[in-house]
Amino acid sequence: MLLTSAVFCTLSCEEKSETSEASGAADAKTSSPASQKPLPHAVAHMNVGTFDIGSLPGEPGRAPSREPSLQKIKLGPFRMDVYPYPGDPTKPPRTGVSQGEAAVLCAQKKGRLCTEIEWERACRGPESSIYPGGEKPCPPSDPLCLSNFDVAQLTTLPEWTASQFGKGSTLIGKNVVKGSQKSSGAPVKRCAARHDAKGVKDIGFRCCYGAPNAASFKEPSLGVAYTEVDFPLKKLTKLLLGDPRTKYLASNVHYFKPEAARTVLARGPGETKGFHLTTRPVKWQPARGSQFLVLSARSGKDTSFVLTYFISGDKKTLAGSFVMKNEPGPIALAYAPSIRPRIHFSGCWGCPGETGKVLFRKPEEIVMLQP
Repeated sequence: MLLTSAVFCTLSCEEKSETSEASGAADAKTSSPASQKPLPHAVAHMNVGTFDIGSLPGEPGRAPSREPSLQKIKLGPFRMDVYPYPGDPTKPPRTGVSQGEAAVLCAQKKGRLCTEIEWERACRGPESSIYPGGEKPCPPSDPLCLSNFDVAQLTTLPEWTASQFGKGSTLIGKNVVKGSQKSSGAPVKRCAARHDAKGVKDIGFRCCYGAPNAASFKEPSLGVAYTEVDFPLKKLTKLLLGDPRTKYLASNVHYFKPEAARTVLARGPGETKGFHLTTRPVKWQPARGSQFLVLSARSGKDTSFVLTYFISGDKKTLAGSFVMKNEPGPIALAYAPSIRPRIHFSGCWGCPGETGKVLFRKPEEIVMLQP
């Protein structure tokens, strides 16, 4: 029983209220367009509000081992220098100082270094955009690059923050640097990007004012490689219908019975080769900060499929698919806890040509294939 007629797909594939903040987001740019250059030593005010921090799995340029999955965080009000220190756009930004020295210079202004979450809040603006001011990086013709909180030049040089990489991070205790060089590529200019100082040149800084926000988030972790989970058929059907690439699979969907894994094993030599076979959905973590849901099922009488979804909180987004037409199954998943970067799927375990692979490739790409 060969896995024939396969269709291959891979995807790398509040001092105002929160509601008033959201309603005013669309007008933020028009209130202070890039053509109206803020005055030297100007200070921007960030309102109380909830915003999105982190990045979505699969987002171009995302570093999953450093950036948390997209999540909402509420911050109190604070103020931030519009320009990097010394706050005067007619003078070059101050660089070549340590984080401690930058903190002292801010204290002399009766301020402090901004936390990384405050920096990201100022960068994303009221609408939680990916880049300062929008969903695309500022063009070279806009060197001011105002965020929608009217903070300028957030992507013209790296900047010290008051934060450190936290417990669970591979960079625990190292200072967090936000921002990027003007010449950096678009992915590095994302508001969510986090860096440590190693290899970063010409680090500048800007100051914040008011009590520092104590909000925090959990660092990306490395948990158990494989966990079999329950994922109700109703939820699977909703996922299938919600994506035009899988909508056609949503008719008469069935999971394979648990005992079908033994059928797949018995069709071959009968040796597991150190792998565990299952027909249950599997939560898979191939690397720090990256989680996926992998499942096998059948649509109608003779179309089997294996799907891989990015996991971000409760959100599931298609990362890859492998569809087998004229194949009633069963199709089992096979994994070995000591092997993180791949999980197999098979209709006859140990039979040549009847086992496929789901491969994880850094930084966060899924490839599904049948060798």
